[in-house]
Amino acid sequence: MFKPTIKSKCLKHLQGHRRRAIRHKEFFIFKCHLNCRSAPHFHCVSCTSTFMRKDGFLKHLAMCENKTPKIMVIEVKSEESYPTSEPVTTVSPAATASIAEEMPVEQRCKSLITGDTQDIWKRKGSLGEHLYTKNFTDEDTVGLRPTEESANMGPTGEGGIVAEQVSTGKVLVEEENPLVHSVVDLSVSVGDHSASISSVNPHSTETDVAIQTLVNEIFLGHTPVECNTLQRPRSEAQDLCPFCGLMLNRKNLQVHLRRKHPEEVSSQENPALAQFKTTKQQRLPLRQQQKIAMESEIRDVFRHCIKFPVPISASLVTDDLLDSTSEKRCITILTRWSQCDLERGRKLGFAQRWTLLCKRNTIEHVLPSGTSTQIHGELLSCQSPFGTSRAVIREEAGHQHLEVWGQNGLEKILDLTAQNKHGKVYEDEQFACLAWSPCEKKLLYVAEKKRVESSAQSSFASANEDGGVVLLEEQDKNVYVEDWGEGLVGKSCPVLCVADLNKGAVIVYAGVPPHISPGQALWAPNGRGIVFVGQWNEPFRLGLKFCSNRRSGLYYMDMKGNCECLSSEGVSVSSPRMSPDLHWIVYLQGQIFGPHRQCLSMMLYDVKNRTTSVLVDVVRRAEKGQFAGIYESLPSQCWTADSERIYFNSACENNKAVFSVDRSTGRIAQVCGLDSLRLDNFGSVQLLTIQKDVMVMRCSSPNQPPCLKVAFLSPVDLNMHFSNLGGADVYEGFDWQPMLITPPSQEENHQFSGLNFGAILLKPYSTPERRKSPLVVNIHGGPHSHFAAEWNATAAALTELGFAVLMVNYRGSTGFGQDSIESLLGNVGSQDVEDVQRAVLCALQNESTLDPDRVVVMGGSHGGFLACHMIGQYPDFYRACAARNPVINAATLLGTSDIVDWRYSSVGIKYAFDRLPTPQSLTTMLEKSPIIHAAQIRAPVLLMLGGRDRRVSPHQGLELYRALKSRNIPIRLLWYSDEGHSLSKVNTQSDCFFNIILWFREHLN
Repeated sequence: MFKPTIKSKCLKHLQGHRRRAIRHKEFFIFKCHLNCRSAPHFHCVSCTSTFMRKDGFLKHLAMCENKTPKIMVIEVKSEESYPTSEPVTTVSPAATASIAEEMPVEQRCKSLITGDTQDIWKRKGSLGEHLYTKNFTDEDTVGLRPTEESANMGPTGEGGIVAEQVSTGKVLVEEENPLVHSVVDLSVSVGDHSASISSVNPHSTETDVAIQTLVNEIFLGHTPVECNTLQRPRSEAQDLCPFCGLMLNRKNLQVHLRRKHPEEVSSQENPALAQFKTTKQQRLPLRQQQKIAMESEIRDVFRHCIKFPVPISASLVTDDLLDSTSEKRCITILTRWSQCDLERGRKLGFAQRWTLLCKRNTIEHVLPSGTSTQIHGELLSCQSPFGTSRAVIREEAGHQHLEVWGQNGLEKILDLTAQNKHGKVYEDEQFACLAWSPCEKKLLYVAEKKRVESSAQSSFASANEDGGVVLLEEQDKNVYVEDWGEGLVGKSCPVLCVADLNKGAVIVYAGVPPHISPGQALWAPNGRGIVFVGQWNEPFRLGLKFCSNRRSGLYYMDMKGNCECLSSEGVSVSSPRMSPDLHWIVYLQGQIFGPHRQCLSMMLYDVKNRTTSVLVDVVRRAEKGQFAGIYESLPSQCWTADSERIYFNSACENNKAVFSVDRSTGRIAQVCGLDSLRLDNFGSVQLLTIQKDVMVMRCSSPNQPPCLKVAFLSPVDLNMHFSNLGGADVYEGFDWQPMLITPPSQEENHQFSGLNFGAILLKPYSTPERRKSPLVVNIHGGPHSHFAAEWNATAAALTELGFAVLMVNYRGSTGFGQDSIESLLGNVGSQDVEDVQRAVLCALQNESTLDPDRVVVMGGSHGGFLACHMIGQYPDFYRACAARNPVINAATLLGTSDIVDWRYSSVGIKYAFDRLPTPQSLTTMLEKSPIIHAAQIRAPVLLMLGGRDRRVSPHQGLELYRALKSRNIPIRLLWYSDEGHSLSKVNTQSDCFFNIILWFREHLN
C-alpha cells in the first residue's frame, strides 16, 4: 500500500495533469514526458506527429480530423497476479479478448481510446504491469461493446463498462471491484502520449477517494467545470468533492459536503444505502453532472464574494480622560455595517464597538471589539452632542417608534404612529435627517405629511392647528398624488417634525412655503431655528434620486414660522453642515437641469455676517492625479474640532480619495493619496466621519474587501498614522490595474478636445499553459457615474470564475472634471460607444492573456443602453450581452420616465418644464437609441427588467425583446415584478448574477 504522503503527492500530480490538459472534443490530451523528444510534447491522436507548442498542435489537430481513428486495448495486471520481471507481450485481438474475459474483475482495466500507438512503454516502479496492445478494426471491437446491463449502470457503475460508440473517441474503462484491497499501478497510453494513475483502495483514506474521483474525471470525461474556467491559485490547498467532483479549497470542503450532499454523507453509515444512492447519482448523464457542478460553483463563488460586510457609518460615542498628566484617553467608536444574507435573501445590519487607548493624539492600542450585535428595524440613529444618549427611529410590526437609549438602557420611547401627527418617517438620502437640539431635549426629523381619509359624513377639507393634517374631500379620494420618483415612491409632501422628549409629544412645524419640500434639516445655533434644504415641487415633481440638478435652496425658519432663503436663486443645493463653533455652514451648490449629476461647488455661509462665498469652485478639468472636483454629498460630520478645515470624499479618475480644504485660504490637499499614508495597497478610500479630530475611513480595492481605518488628524496630513478597526483582511486570487486612455484624433470631441477617460481591468492569475481568459466588458449607468477601484462583489465573482473584467469610465463619467461630463451631452450613442470600444481594444492589445474571440458585454440603465449599442454597432465583435433595465428607445421613454428632463439633455436639447416634444426632437432621440441597430444584432441577449421601474420603463426592454424575437436572435427575458430600477434585493442580485454567468458560458463555449 502507498503511504498517505505518497498518495497526496499522487493526487497533486494528477491535478497538475488535469490543469495542463488540452480538451479536444470529448476527451483530454496530456503532455508526454517519456523522453520521446528532448522536452515534454504532444502526440497527435490521428498520426505519428509530435509537437512541443500548444498552438501548433491545435492547428495540426484540425487538419487531421478526417483521418480514421484507430483503437487500442490496454490491460494492466496487478502485482499479485504477475511477476514484475515478466516481459511485455503483444498478442492477437482474439487472444486479448479471451484474456480479458477470463481475468478477474479486480485484476483488469480495459480502455478503448483513439490513437495510433506503435511502441509500448513499461513504467519503472515497484509494481509490474503487462500491456497488451494491438490496432483493431471495427470488426474487432464488436465483442468488446458493453452489455445492456452494464450500459444501464451509468458512467461509473460497479462492474460495468462505460462506453459510447467507438467513433466518438470517448474513454471506456471497467472499474476495479471496490471490495478488493490490492493496489494496482496503472500506466495508460493514450495515442502516443501517456499519463500515470495510481488507483488505490477507496476505503483506506480520504485521499484514495479523491484520487479515484480525479481518475474518473480525467479518463471518463467527468468534467465538473467548463474547460475555460480558471483554477484558484495553486498556493491554496484544494480537494475534490467525492460526490460531484467539484474542486474546492480544503477548508471549504466540509461546508460544501454539509450543504450540497447531506444525504450522501449521512448514508455512508449504511453501505447498502450508500451503494444505492451512488448508483442513482451515477446514472445522471455526463452533461447533467457538468451542469450541476457548474451551477454549484457559481453559487458558491457569488456567496463568497457577497458575504463580506461593508461599513456604512461610524460615530464617536465616548471620549474619557484617564490621566490628565500623561493625557491618556479612552475613546469608544461605534460602527455600523451592512451584510448580505444570501440564505434568507435579505440585508442584515449589525454594530461593533471599538475602544481606543490613546496618549495625546496618538493611538497606542485598539482593544478587540467583541461580538457584533445585529440591528433590527433601525431606520435612523444619532448620538447626542454630549455623548450620553443615542436616539433611534425603529420600525416594527407596522409601527414606527422613537427610542432614546442611555447608560441604563432604554430611557424614553415614543410611538410615532400612535401620535397620528404625520405619516411615515423619511430614511432616504435626499430628505431624511435625525438631529439633537443643543439642549438635548428635542429631536428633529422629516416625515410624510398626514393625509386623513374622509368619512362618509365628511365632505369638507380642513387642517389641524399645526398644519400637519390635510382632510381630503370624499369625492377627491382618487386624485393623483405626485411623488419624487424612483426610490422615493409614496414620498410626496415632507414636513419638519420635532419630538419634545420632556412632554412626550410631536410637533409638525408650519411655515414652510407650499412650493418647496423640506429635507436634510439641522438645528440653527442655540436651537432657535431650523436650517434645511427646500426642493421646489412646482410646477411638478421630477425624479430626485441620483439627481443633483434639481432646483432647491438653503432656508432658515425660526420657531415662529418665519422662513427665508439663505442661498442664491435658481441653483441646486445639498448637504448643509454646521461647524462645531456654530459660526459657519458649508453646503454644495450646482446648476439646475443639464447633467443630472455634475461637478459641484462648495459654498461657505457666515452665520454672523450672513454672507456667502465660494470655498471650492467647479473644476473644468484637472491634471493627472490631481483634485478633479466634488461629485458626491458631504459626510454628516466633516469639520475639524477647531472649525478650520473641512474633509470630504471625491472621485478622482479611477479612484476615490479624501481631500481637505482650509476654510480661511481655500487650499485643497489630498489627505489620503494612495501613496501618502501607506495606503497604497488600497484602490479607494471613503471618509465616514470626523469627530473631535478622529477620522474613520473605509478602505478597499477590487481584490480586497472593505476594512476600517482610524487615525487622529494632524496639522500635516501626511504625518497621520492609521490603525486597523477590523473588516476583511484577505486578498482575492486575481490582479487588477487602472487604465488611462486618450482617444485618437478621429474620436475627439472638438468642442472638448484633449479629454482622457479611464478603465479598470480585473484579470485572474494565469500561467502561459492555460487558455486565454474571456473578457467581460462592464459598463456603468448614469451616465454621469463612476467605477472606482474599490470592492465590487459582482466583478470579483466574475474574475473568480475565470473571466477578465473591464470596467469602463467613458467620457461623461465623474472624476474627470466638468468638461468631461458636458462633452457627453448630445453625443450619447456615439462618443460613449467609441470610448467603450477603444478601452476594449486597448485592453486586448496590452494584455496577451485575454481572448479577443471571447468578448461579452454587460451593463445596467445607461450601461444597458451602451451594451445594446455595442452589439448593434459591432455585431461581429461581441459574443453575448446581458442588460439590466436598459434604455432601448429614448423617444418612447420620454413620457414614462421620472426624469423626463434627461431625455432632452442627453441628446443636446435644452429642457424647460413647459417643453413639448417635436418631430425633430423625437427623431433625434430615436437616432441615438439602440433600437435602430436591432436589425444588425446577432449576439444572444439576456434582459433583466424590474416591473416597478420608474426611471426606465420595463417596456423599453420589451421593445428589444420583440424586435430580436421576430428575427430569431437568441434572447431571454427575466422579469422581477417587485423590483425597481436598481434590482437591489439580495435574491434578485443573486439570480441575475447566476443567469448572467450561465448565459455567458453557454454562448462562449
